[in-house]
Amino acid sequence: MTHFLPEAAPMRRPLLLLAGPLLLACALSACAQLETPHPELLTDGPHSVLVGQTVQLTATTREATDDGYRWESEDPAIATVDGSGQVTGVGAGETAIKVTGASSRLEARHGVVVMGGLAGDGGVDPDQVPYYLAWSGSPHADTTAEAFSHWNEDGLVPATCARCHSSEGYIDFLGGDGSAPGRVDAPAPTQSVVRCETCHDSAAASLTSVTFPSGKQVTGLGPEARCVVCHQGRAAGRDLDAQVADAGVVGEDTASPALGFTNIHYYPAGATLFAGQAAGGYQYASQVYDSRFRHVPAFDKCNECHDPHSTRVRWEACATCHPGVTDVTKAWDIRQIASRNQDYDGDNNRAEGIYYELQGLRDRLLAAIQRYGAERAQPLCYGDTHPYWFRDTNGDGTCAQGETTTANTFASWTPRLQKAAYNYQLSRVDPGAFAHNAKYIIQLLHDSIQSLNTALSVPFDTSLLVRNDPGHFNGASKAARNWDSSETVQASCSRCHSGAQGYRFFVQYGVGQRVPETANGLECSTCHENFEPDYDVFVPTQTWLPDGKTVNLPGQDNLCANCHIGRASKATIDTALGAGGTPRFQNVHYLPAAGTREGTLARIGYEYPNKTYAGRLTHMGGVQCTSCHVPGKSNHTFRIQDVWSERCETCHADQSAAEQIRLVHVSDYDGDGNTAESLEAEVEGMAARVLTAMRGVTGDGLCYNGDVNPYFFKDTDKNGTCGATESVSANAFAPFTPALVKAAHNYQLSKKDPGAWAHNFNYVGQLLYDSVEDLTGAAPLNMLRP
Repeated sequence: MTHFLPEAAPMRRPLLLLAGPLLLACALSACAQLETPHPELLTDGPHSVLVGQTVQLTATTREATDDGYRWESEDPAIATVDGSGQVTGVGAGETAIKVTGASSRLEARHGVVVMGGLAGDGGVDPDQVPYYLAWSGSPHADTTAEAFSHWNEDGLVPATCARCHSSEGYIDFLGGDGSAPGRVDAPAPTQSVVRCETCHDSAAASLTSVTFPSGKQVTGLGPEARCVVCHQGRAAGRDLDAQVADAGVVGEDTASPALGFTNIHYYPAGATLFAGQAAGGYQYASQVYDSRFRHVPAFDKCNECHDPHSTRVRWEACATCHPGVTDVTKAWDIRQIASRNQDYDGDNNRAEGIYYELQGLRDRLLAAIQRYGAERAQPLCYGDTHPYWFRDTNGDGTCAQGETTTANTFASWTPRLQKAAYNYQLSRVDPGAFAHNAKYIIQLLHDSIQSLNTALSVPFDTSLLVRNDPGHFNGASKAARNWDSSETVQASCSRCHSGAQGYRFFVQYGVGQRVPETANGLECSTCHENFEPDYDVFVPTQTWLPDGKTVNLPGQDNLCANCHIGRASKATIDTALGAGGTPRFQNVHYLPAAGTREGTLARIGYEYPNKTYAGRLTHMGGVQCTSCHVPGKSNHTFRIQDVWSERCETCHADQSAAEQIRLVHVSDYDGDGNTAESLEAEVEGMAARVLTAMRGVTGDGLCYNGDVNPYFFKDTDKNGTCGATESVSANAFAPFTPALVKAAHNYQLSKKDPGAWAHNFNYVGQLLYDSVEDLTGAAPLNMLRP
């Protein structure tokens, strides 16, 4: 066990597994990451002991020095400890042994369970074994369950299954029996359930990482690692690709007797929970998938949502934030703010619980699987009996009793059908998928449907299906998944791309910190101090500008602006140019709406000398972020279209969408002679004039691709657009001049704030006008400076 001084405690990765068969559900942006070592005190030794017996504990200090340790028991009536760390069981119960470093004063606690002896009749005395009654009624103790009785006739649990279907096999797999960890060396006895020593063995107690069938490893785990060892499934999406490759099958729709159905196995909650980190589902190559589902603090690990001994869900705790939820059927109705504007299964019902959205998509996938089978191979149906997929001999879409036989097993598999059936099964064998990571399962089901649809002669209408959540909640977005290759978010990015942990650290200290887990969209705790029923908003005291200075914006705007302020500005450009060296393009970064709105007060645009620039936006309906992007009315999508009828239409009754608004700025600013076009089009027109001027001074040697970093490339064929072969890092445009750096920055600002026309049309228009003037040396023909 590892413990830290409070002031040195690192931000540990919070990890969750809802385990068990009762499953449910420097101020500049480029500042270096913090690498300060943390002193720590570690304990090692058994976590259980019988009354009257002893076990030995040891302590080790890292990043500090101790010449001895002081040991004490928190409850001597349960266990005592001497000066060497030897623990003696006194009475049945659970306590902790506290150890303190003599010099470092670091502290650590080592949990110990003391068990009594056997009862007189040879059974266990419940009063002598802590949590015995809770455990004895759990699925983990049920010797009659299929998970523990399947091999009774064989007499032994084979080594390939013993890891999760016997206590001996589990301990063997972890190396708790002295063998090498990571494999089971021998068959295990039958009737061996999950016992006290299974999870309280030293090897289990010290487990901090788990490797999934995909080969991916998740580290930084706590007690939940013990659950993930077994609740991860026995297959991964990559196994299907390997099977196809081994069979030599060419083409997605080629049937082969060498292909078969792959079952991920049962209750794979860990695969669901860790999503793309575990790659348990079949993940299609062209798609991006969510990562680990983050719940809320204090309910983000197995034992926080499930009682670890009974495995039951702590419904009374769930009801704190989910009133009325007293059992799993009530939990099916849960639907949180992140999904309230999304109709994933396309049934036009956004009020049903997320469980029913998954069910709807699963039904759609089964229909697609069956239509594909009928067209490409032969009719098939799904049954609740292994191996689950059978020939639908009467074509009625269901598996009758006479059809669910081994002799009638469906065998006409194609690679495309294999993948869809695998994901369908994953959605079924984790009954708590809706709680463990609904978004990941939604994505798998959605992608499987779309894949099958491309091969159907009569495809399904999937236009109403929704795959990803909007904005802040989109765990599959580039803003969330960009760092997956390293599984950490560096200090320069964690401010806005690691969820609550990185954001809270930055707004407090003005510098970033390395966060050891990529985000999956923003958690509620990023912006809220508490949850049900108040959801008080966290409001930082200031906003950090790109140049390191701070401003205090009114209302709750500091909360939004710290991420929507941009990462480059006039100040950072002038500093870089003043330092000499090769001029380089600085990317303002993405969606810098607050910086645009503040105008010259924030100066994120490159403002030219001897020019006057607009200040903060003025707007009768309010100018704070949430004046227009109303959280409650939009169900936290923050999209204008979701609040238009309630918030905007009162004053803009003549328009039906924000882009149509043009009440104040009625002139022709971009010089195209069109005053009827939208302000958005005016900004695009002015930006096009800037790009034309940039191409003019480079001899048409530059082009722009807004989808590929670093955005400006050499236009090798001089056709004005960046083709695929031109939009590569090796072809990045390099001969920037100071004038080009300034103009490129303003051009990029107009592109990366797609709402710039609304956030501050005057400011962005002035920047674009002045950029053309600076590049050409003359006032832009027919353009009007706002």
